[in-house]
Amino acid sequence: MEWIRRNPKKAGGLSVLAVLCLVVLVWGLTGGSGKQADEPSTLGLPSPLATPTQSPSRSLTGLPTPSGSPSSVSQVLNGFPSAGMGALGPGLVGSGGVNGLPAHNLVISAGSDGPLLGVGWRIPTADGKRAGKDTSYQKSFRHSTTVYGKPDYAQLYTRVGPDSSYVWCTVTVDGKVTERQEAHGPWGAVFCQG
Repeated sequence: MEWIRRNPKKAGGLSVLAVLCLVVLVWGLTGGSGKQADEPSTLGLPSPLATPTQSPSRSLTGLPTPSGSPSSVSQVLNGFPSAGMGALGPGLVGSGGVNGLPAHNLVISAGSDGPLLGVGWRIPTADGKRAGKDTSYQKSFRHSTTVYGKPDYAQLYTRVGPDSSYVWCTVTVDGKVTERQEAHGPWGAVFCQG
């Protein structure tokens, strides 16, 4: 109330603005042109956009009528139109998912002059087991598999105890060593990724 007494012009302007907003709001909700409120507004368009019909004038002809139940995957796929795409590829009939990726022979290995306290490994694109660990406390470890795609293919981590003087690890792809690490002294640890 105090603000209205100190600023009568601003208060009057705000009052006029509030009344104007209320008039525009009421005018918009009632249709604004004097027509009844339940009549849809055409927003200046000359005529309605579409006139509904009682039933469709055409029937669908895109899909063939089946003549019997299919007994194989190829019969099911032959029932679908190719829509101008040519023959369906081998991936759609379930022949595999690595058709375009080159296969590589991968070998991960580790060794020491004493027992390996544990070996942990991960091969994300392996054809078989993709991760594992070895806690057999042997002096050497080796695992080979087939991998697909591009590097990096594998990771290997191992460590030795107080009775060892060195530890090493390698990653070999298609007969070529892509990673080799070694550590010297007791409690050594190595990590290979290649």
